[in-house]
Amino acid sequence: MNNIAEFKLDRQYYGLALAEEFMSTELYDIIKRDREELAKWLPWANDMQSINDEAEFIRYAKEHNMFVLAILNGAKPIGMINLHNIDEVNHTAEIGYWLSSEYQGKGIMYNSLQSLASYAFNFFDMEELIIKAKVENEKSKHVAERAGFTFQKVEEPFAIYKKKKNG
Repeated sequence: MNNIAEFKLDRQYYGLALAEEFMSTELYDIIKRDREELAKWLPWANDMQSINDEAEFIRYAKEHNMFVLAILNGAKPIGMINLHNIDEVNHTAEIGYWLSSEYQGKGIMYNSLQSLASYAFNFFDMEELIIKAKVENEKSKHVAERAGFTFQKVEEPFAIYKKKKNG
């Protein structure tokens, strides 16, 4: 597996790699286990009802101009982070992310977000990245702020954060 980014936290190696269909079982197992918490913030969590649903999402993402990465602990998928609503004319994209509850609070998402932002700015020539976090999702908002995204405004039910390439 070719990681586009790697980082080490507490003697453990993590990475980001293109999401592949063979990861569907492990990703679905996390969604199933964490469904109640994920569904508070991510409406799709309740719609993801099978391994096949996850595999279909990965196929769909590849066909519809999304850049979807699995967050890995070694070779094991533990979450996802992506670029979507990619605007190649204005050089903007939105970022979405989720992480297994088992791995939260360890800096993994912060490092994943920093890595993806760097990749988007340097390899996709994005000028601005946007995160839409539910207003009540304190963990997601904290990750965005810690990674250098600046709060812009509230568009119910979202708090909008942005980060510019040279800003």
